[in-house]
Amino acid sequence: MKEKDALDQLLHQLQEFKQKFYLNMLLRGSIFAVGLLLSIYIVYSLLEYMFYFPQLVRGFLLFSFVAFVIYVFVRWIALPMSALAKLKKVLTDEQAAQQVGTHYPEIKDKLLNAIQLQNLDRTNELIAASIAQRTGQMGSFRFKDAVTYRENRPLLKYVALPALIALLIAMVYPTIFVQGTERIINYKRHYEPLAPFRFVVQNDQLQTFRGEDFELKVDVEGKAVPSEVFINYNGRRQKLNTKADGTYTYTFKQMQKPVEFQLEGSGFMSNDYTLQLLSRPNLKDFRMVVQYPDYLKRKPEEVQNTGNANVPEGSTVTWNFSATETDNINLAFEAPEETLTAGKDGSSFSTSKQFNQSQNYSIKLKNKHSSNKEQINYQITTIPDRNPQISIEQYQDTALYTYTILGGDVSDDYGLTRLALFYRVNNDKNSEAKYKSQALPLSTQQLSQTYYHQWNTAALNLQPGDKLEYFVQVWDNDGIHGPKSARTRTFELRMPDKRELQKELDNNSQSVASQMSKTLNKATQLKQELAKSEEKMKTKRDLNWQDKKQLEELMEKKKQLEQDISSMKELFDQLNKKQNMLNEPDKQLAEKAQELQKLMNDLLDPETKKLYEELEKLLQQQQPNDTELQKLLSKMDNKERNLERELERALELFKQLQFEQKLDNITDKLEEMAKEQEQLADKTEQQQEDNQQLQEEQKELQEEFEDVKEQMKDLKELNDKMEHPNQMNEEQQEQDQESIEQDMQQGQEQLQKQENKKASESQKKAGEKMEQMAKQMEQMSNSMSMEGMEQNLDNLRDILENLIKLSFDQEDLMKQFRGVNQSDPRFITLSQQQLSLRDNAQVIEDSLYALAKKVFQIESFVTREVTAMNESMDNSMKELRDRNVGKGNVQQQLAMTSMNNLALMLNDAMKQMQQAMQQMGNMAGQQKGNKPKPGDMGEMQQQLNKKMEDLKKGGKSGKALSEELAKLAAEQEALRNALKELEKQGQKPGEKGQNGDLGNISKMMEQSETDLVNKRLTEQTIMRQREILTRLLEAEKSAKERELDNKREAKTAQETDRKVPPSFEKYFKAKEKQTELLKTIPPALSPYYKQKVNEYFQSISK
Repeated sequence: MKEKDALDQLLHQLQEFKQKFYLNMLLRGSIFAVGLLLSIYIVYSLLEYMFYFPQLVRGFLLFSFVAFVIYVFVRWIALPMSALAKLKKVLTDEQAAQQVGTHYPEIKDKLLNAIQLQNLDRTNELIAASIAQRTGQMGSFRFKDAVTYRENRPLLKYVALPALIALLIAMVYPTIFVQGTERIINYKRHYEPLAPFRFVVQNDQLQTFRGEDFELKVDVEGKAVPSEVFINYNGRRQKLNTKADGTYTYTFKQMQKPVEFQLEGSGFMSNDYTLQLLSRPNLKDFRMVVQYPDYLKRKPEEVQNTGNANVPEGSTVTWNFSATETDNINLAFEAPEETLTAGKDGSSFSTSKQFNQSQNYSIKLKNKHSSNKEQINYQITTIPDRNPQISIEQYQDTALYTYTILGGDVSDDYGLTRLALFYRVNNDKNSEAKYKSQALPLSTQQLSQTYYHQWNTAALNLQPGDKLEYFVQVWDNDGIHGPKSARTRTFELRMPDKRELQKELDNNSQSVASQMSKTLNKATQLKQELAKSEEKMKTKRDLNWQDKKQLEELMEKKKQLEQDISSMKELFDQLNKKQNMLNEPDKQLAEKAQELQKLMNDLLDPETKKLYEELEKLLQQQQPNDTELQKLLSKMDNKERNLERELERALELFKQLQFEQKLDNITDKLEEMAKEQEQLADKTEQQQEDNQQLQEEQKELQEEFEDVKEQMKDLKELNDKMEHPNQMNEEQQEQDQESIEQDMQQGQEQLQKQENKKASESQKKAGEKMEQMAKQMEQMSNSMSMEGMEQNLDNLRDILENLIKLSFDQEDLMKQFRGVNQSDPRFITLSQQQLSLRDNAQVIEDSLYALAKKVFQIESFVTREVTAMNESMDNSMKELRDRNVGKGNVQQQLAMTSMNNLALMLNDAMKQMQQAMQQMGNMAGQQKGNKPKPGDMGEMQQQLNKKMEDLKKGGKSGKALSEELAKLAAEQEALRNALKELEKQGQKPGEKGQNGDLGNISKMMEQSETDLVNKRLTEQTIMRQREILTRLLEAEKSAKERELDNKREAKTAQETDRKVPPSFEKYFKAKEKQTELLKTIPPALSPYYKQKVNEYFQSISK
């Protein structure tokens, strides 16, 4: 145990040695570190102070000194301190034992051996004894005394010398350490040797605003001043400008960031200066949002980085600013003056204002340093909602007055809402009628557009003498001041009165006759030229250039002829419609006009057109086939000959129709004038008006009668031009005219003399004579019609009999040819018989054509069938001459077929003529104007009722009463029979009026007749008569309404060929283009560009 304590004591002393060794090591290291670092510091400071090293060298000095400090600290300070703190072993026990043994010779290796044995196995007794022995030998030594601090004294010289030098420098010239140390530490800063002068910056503050120029002003003070001064910044060296007063200036351009600079003169540098930047309030960007008035239906628009804008009146503008270094933004407006302060939200500002007038304004920005340097001025221009624009072109149907075409342009700056046609009808009864309106199609999506409207004025049921006034009006969509409108000037369509209408009718009739005559002449000329060409082709085998050209000219003439025929048809159609405007058309005349119209429609035969097309194809061939060409020309010749005859027939039938229509118009006019003259006579007798007014009315009647005389004269001239003039009693008519003129003139003179009673008698005589003359003319018309139809019917029977006989003869001859040989002498005899049949057919043809010029019922295909019959017979003659019996029989069969067809057609025409004669016979006992009508019967029934009531009140009896009752029963029977006549004419009493079925009227009348015959004139009979009268009056009203409705329906349903003038074609095209181009305009397009697009579309549509 003692051995162990001795060993531990030995190890403890060894640890004390190591601790003292580490302290000595730290002391020695501190001496070395202080001496070395102090020496380096003195050297570096002295060198920098003396030589003003550049930044790079000073930086090297600084960082090298720091490196030395780190090295010294780690090498001589940190290592022994870590050993003391037992953080690191610097000496092991063995190394410490060796150093102790070295210091004490007596110990030598004993301590080392003891430590080494101690590390061996202590359980070994031998080792333990050896350790104990050695430990006992070293027990008297103190190991820590082996380390002495005195050995460090010689090293103090390494610290004393640098410290002495540093102390001397610090005492004598401390600036070396102060400046040297400062410049090394601030190695990035530039230091210069002190100059014999100094730079004085005259600017109060080295501050400027971003983006602006700054002028630096420098003055130099000192005994010696440099001749030039430079400025160094951002690696640049610039010379300052010298002024006359000795100051120097330099301008920094558009400063964007702070600048550090030095001034230089004669090699000396100034201290560093810094030019600081301030910021003015800066408007980075802004946008305006324009909110349009609601009625424009436009989305808000955004305007970027400009304050100028053209906006519609009533728009609200919102400004949204984005600004930096800005405290507030004001908008200052002029006229009237007003200031708006924008609300702030971070770096954003906004405000808004509604504009009803144009205004200039400026934007003002402010912060704590300044306001915006330059003024920001803008203008908001308001665009007022202008009035819409409208133009018009109009075309009036002055031929039939059935339609009016309206077209034009409408436009507005913002939009259109309505387009309407306003019209009114003025006449003698209503001179200031109220306007009615009719909406016209309008697109609200287009700012500018065309309009086109075909106005069916026939639906207005305009009467002769009416005046139609109309204009077109358009409205815009102004939501501020209300919709504004613009209208065209008022146009007028005046319907001619009956006298003017009659004159127009006469002129149109002459135009149609003239056109028909010209067309006939051209057809005749074309037929002759075609016949010449056919004869010429028979003698030629080949066509030359001139022949082709001649045929091409014929084709062109044919085209022109077709155009003339179309024009003739149109003129005739207009004439018929205008004739219907003058008077209600007579049924028979209407049927004749329809037959004539059908005849004209059939003039352009499709087969003829096909033949000309075949001719055109043949001419296009290099060498046309002569045989085909001759056959084609022969067929064309027959067609043209048939067309000529049809035109001749149409012209003659037209003259006959015009004669009958004019005669009918004169008769109607005389009846109308007779009534007016009688009414004027009553006014004159009763003196209902003053004599001056009566004289004027009489004068008007005299002028109208002069027109009738002119019409009679025209009727005679028309009759004289006809191929078969009608029989007119001209002498009697002239006498009647003179007598009527004398009575009318006598009445006028008597009115001037205030002899009203005599004047009335003269007027009544004139009226009666007019009525008598009208009846005579109607009788003459009926007589002429009946006589003409009887004669035509007889002629038609004869033609039909001859045609049937011709057909049987042709059939018999055809059979005989089948049994005869070509060499038989009978062949020549039969051929001569065929020629004789052809002559008979020619007679039938001439008779039929002559009859067709007078009979409307004969259809146009009848004359074409005659042509086909003759053509077949001619072909049969040709085949028989060539001894081609088979082909000849075929042609004979075709001819016989045409004969049979003709017989059937003529038989139908004869039936139609017989029916027409029967209708005329039924009407023979009725005078025109005396046809039973509900209105006439109502008046007669009223008179009969009055007689019955007077008879009941009169108190007659016996034979006198019986006679009166018999007369009344006879009159009632006559009215009942007239009612039945109405039923036969289609005016059935079974049609319902306001009080139910009128079919019971006849039964009620029959009951009254029974009462009268049986002498029962009771109150019940009187009540029944009143009921009869009521129903008859209702029938009159219903008949008038029905007649008016039928007229309107007929006028509306009538197809009118509305020719559009060429000037209106542009509206058709523009309307189509706008419909298509509207689809290409983006809906979100701004109004400005929409307007430009519309203008562009209009320009390309012109």
